[in-house]
Amino acid sequence: MANTSAFRFVGPTTAIAVTTASSTSVTITPMGNDQVNYCGFLNTGTTPIAVTIAPAVPGTTTTAPAAVLPTGGNSSNSFILGVSMSAPQVMVVPPQFAVTAIGTANTLYVMPMVDQN
Repeated sequence: MANTSAFRFVGPTTAIAVTTASSTSVTITPMGNDQVNYCGFLNTGTTPIAVTIAPAVPGTTTTAPAAVLPTGGNSSNSFILGVSMSAPQVMVVPPQFAVTAIGTANTLYVMPMVDQN
């Protein structure tokens, strides 16, 4: 396991408009040929965002399932981002992936990155 202290961006930042309905699936394709990819997810809004990712196969139209905010004992395949984040939450992701998000009137910033060795 790498002891990572810095990340290198490997693609453009994507902004996804987040509303009370799951966003349209967006495919994120980092640039480069790194074997393991990470991605930063940033919510600067004042309400939580649920994010769902799914591996995408290059050359296909893979989509992520609808994002769902879990409620009252129900679970979902989404992870939750806190509010007013000052730094992105870095997650391990497939080399290419699709993402959806749900929340209320926020913007989700998605930044592909790799660890800098």
